[in-house]
Amino acid sequence: MKTLIASVVLASTMLLTGCVTFPTQESKKVDVIWDEVDAVKECKRMGIVFGSEGHFYDYWLHADKDMVWGALNQMRIKTAALGADTLYLFQPLNFSSSVTMFGNAYLCDKKEEAKPSVE
Repeated sequence: MKTLIASVVLASTMLLTGCVTFPTQESKKVDVIWDEVDAVKECKRMGIVFGSEGHFYDYWLHADKDMVWGALNQMRIKTAALGADTLYLFQPLNFSSSVTMFGNAYLCDKKEEAKPSVE
């Protein structure tokens, strides 16, 4: 009986835990910058985005670096959804059981310049 109860508790805990957010094809195109104000001065601000990974009940199942990576991926996905190409991060909030980050999404239109054709 104790084994059954332990199994149910473990299964319930595993169902409550979420996976870390992975990047999408579109979010991989988003540049992430920090502390480079000049990099966005010519860009159009598209909005504020946030990302959060981890919960009070499952943070011990995820490494801090994985939660930070997941929060950044959430922000990159939201930035791409706004039509922006650059994410400017604010200073992260202190955390102990989850990671929450905020930033501004910018459209900087960083298309590669056309290379001259060689004839």
